[in-house]
Formats: sequence, structure tokens, C-alpha cells
Amino acid sequence: MNWEPFFTSPPPSTGWVFDSQMVAVAHRSKTEEIHCAAEDIPVGGLDVGPVGLQAVHDDVLGPVLARLKGVAEGTDTAAVIVPTGWLRSFLIEVDQPPRWENELFDVVRWRLKKLLPIPPAELRLSVIRLPEADGQRRLLVMTGIERAMAAIEDCYSAIGIEVGLITTRLFALVPRLAGDALPTLVIQHEESFLSLLLLVDGVPRLLRTKPLPLSSGDGETIMKEATLTLAFVRKSIGIGGEIEVRLNSERPEMDAMMRAWLADQAGLVPAAELAGPSCGPTTVVNRLGPARLAPALAVVSGELR
Repeated sequence: MNWEPFFTSPPPSTGWVFDSQMVAVAHRSKTEEIHCAAEDIPVGGLDVGPVGLQAVHDDVLGPVLARLKGVAEGTDTAAVIVPTGWLRSFLIEVDQPPRWENELFDVVRWRLKKLLPIPPAELRLSVIRLPEADGQRRLLVMTGIERAMAAIEDCYSAIGIEVGLITTRLFALVPRLAGDALPTLVIQHEESFLSLLLLVDGVPRLLRTKPLPLSSGDGETIMKEATLTLAFVRKSIGIGGEIEVRLNSERPEMDAMMRAWLADQAGLVPAAELAGPSCGPTTVVNRLGPARLAPALAVVSGELR
């Protein structure tokens, strides 16, 4: 399927990955080595609310980006990867998608009016028309608050970098060759947000996202959601064979819990660990943990989409 509205090909050489506390950059050099660096974001650099990223303060974030720019060795374009919870993603069923883009966006904005507590005119949209499946037509929609997206682009423009795309960790982790073998279920967990995405023949068939309480007891909620999703996939979507599962959680204890759950489920196959190029220096990787860097490394290495 065509992922171009969310991704680029060939892969960008530089990926910047955010969370509320830090920003990291991964850059693929001309010799195919990948260099990484990271800095903490001072308090007040970003405002994140109930519907995602709401504001970016250039006076706080700008100096951080400027200091990290040197890692990119003069590259003037970049991919920006944000927490999945900073944007909102939906699979929307439509009887007959309008042919023209402006009409399609009008339909999507009307549907989002019922799903999000923010005026649709204040949203930026990215929309993919999905191939028909089981007689149904669907749209894959990713949306964020326009003023926040524009502020990110302005921060990079101020240091001479053009943002080639803004995407989420979830979609950065979509296998590049999804659909070539087994159905793929991506389970991605980050602070206060859980995402589950099922792809069949490379096409999204199920997308569930869930804000989580800011507590250490969210493991039970995550395992419950994963179990309910698997039951729905088996019974309602009708996937009866093996399913490849790709896990990503930045919390080691949650990663262990998810892998133990996976090992107990019949018919689920853990995705092979990627053997992509390592990121140096190792002090950066050790500080951040592999799960936080994985989306950026996946994008710049081209192993994932």
C-alpha cells in the first residue's frame, strides 16, 4: 500500500525523536554509520494536553535543537518522530470516499468533529485511502493541532532545517515489508499511551489507541487491552493463523510483562529482532534505552517504514 503521506522513500538520513523530557537525533552518515545524540528538554518547552501536543515554545526548545544540529553533519532536512499520544490516529469507514482531496478532507473533518474535543478547522490532517477489505472502504487518518505542528516546523526552520515529515512512534515502527508474510500486530507503549495496530497484507485492519493513567499500575490495563484486541482479531476479523507481533515499550518492566504475555498466547510469533546498524556513542543508547531510539533508527536505516 502507499504510505507516502506518512513516510518517505528512500528513507531520510536524519531522524529526531521526542518525548516530554528529551529530544534525540539519529543521523546516517555518508559511510552508513549512524551517530546519535540527545539532550533534556527544559521545563516549559512543550505543552501536552488531553488531545496531544498543544504548544511548542521556541525560546526553550530552539537552543536544544541548535546544539544537536551538529550531529547531522550539515543535513538540511529531517524526519520528526513524536510520541504516538501527541497526535491522534483513526481508521474511518466510508461508503464512497470523495474523489477530490478537498472534499475528502471535508468528510474527515466532519467525522473528527464527533471524535475530538477541538474544532476541526484547527487540525492538520494526513489521510491515506486504504484498499478495500471485506467489502469495506477505510481511511487511515493522522491528525494533530495545526498550531503545534507549525511551531515544530518553525523551530527547525530557525536553525536551517526543513521538516520532511512528522510522524508518530507507532507508524515509524511499521515493518517496511509488512504484508509479505504473516499478519503483523504492533503493540507500542509509551508514557500514558497504548497503541495497537494490525496489518493484513500490509493494510491496516485494526487501530486502537488508549490514554493510560499516570500510575505504575497500568500494566494490568495494557495486558487487558492486548487480550481483548487479540480476541477481536480472532473472532471478528477472522485471523485464525499465526500473527507476527512487534513490541515496543520504553519501560523495561513493561517490556518484560508484554513479552511474558506474548509467550503465553497460542499462534503469536515474536517479530525477529532487527539487526540494523548500531548507534553511537553507546553512552547515548545506554542513557535513553533502545526502545526510545528504535523509531528513529528504524526510519533512517530504512529497515522499517
